[in-house]
Amino acid sequence: MLRSGLAWLTRSVLGRNPLRRPRRSRRGPPRDPEYRAWIRSFPCCSCGVAWPVEAAHTGSDGGMRQKASDYSCVPLCVLCHAEYHRIGKPDFERWHAVKFEVLVVEFNEQWAEERAA
Repeated sequence: MLRSGLAWLTRSVLGRNPLRRPRRSRRGPPRDPEYRAWIRSFPCCSCGVAWPVEAAHTGSDGGMRQKASDYSCVPLCVLCHAEYHRIGKPDFERWHAVKFEVLVVEFNEQWAEERAA
């Protein structure tokens, strides 16, 4: 009874629930839905198909079951994205003659230029 009265008093005075912990800021690699949508607007960097394209995370900064940063995404069609996950990054880069690190830098530079304009 005392606890519910205290909760009511705290809610009415402070305007918040006293039993709820304050939210922590998000930890982990950066997320940017606008950047992912922008990446999906490009054709597949492997086969050139323009639709359907997904933003494939290619970085290694995720860890602990987290995806890598959204700023490591490259555009891959659905089929190439599935193949990328099936055979792995090194084999995919070798078989399709793409360098994800180079593409990521180019996309990040272009994104920064468009944001600055």
